[in-house]
Amino acid sequence: MKLKLIILAFSTLLIASCSEHIVSECEPVDEGEPAMAATFSAINEEVLQTTCALSGCHIGAFSPELVKAMAYDNLVSKLNNAKNMNYVEPGDAANSFLIKKLLGDGTTIMPQGAPPLDDEVIDSIKVWIDNGAENN
Repeated sequence: MKLKLIILAFSTLLIASCSEHIVSECEPVDEGEPAMAATFSAINEEVLQTTCALSGCHIGAFSPELVKAMAYDNLVSKLNNAKNMNYVEPGDAANSFLIKKLLGDGTTIMPQGAPPLDDEVIDSIKVWIDNGAENN
């Protein structure tokens, strides 16, 4: 009998101490802010102008030219002759050379000489392309 009381007291204490951790209903998961908005203006400001349009890279040295005012026109629906595919194929991230370069899929990974872009950033670029690659 004494053992049963001890077990009951211990169980009650254990349940009481854990009750603050019991969720009575589903709570939303805070996923935080997205890595980057899936818009061209965000991609241009946060990726192209900071990691690509640099001296010795995509400002004069290598195609496509990614100067801020020219980046959209030089990427979207523009053919990379060497690979016979568009840099950005609106609505089709999987067949956009830009994504292949960012992932190193059958080609050298970009940006060269810098750490690869975070997966979340690449995902935002994919969403922008899959949504039609608008100049927004």
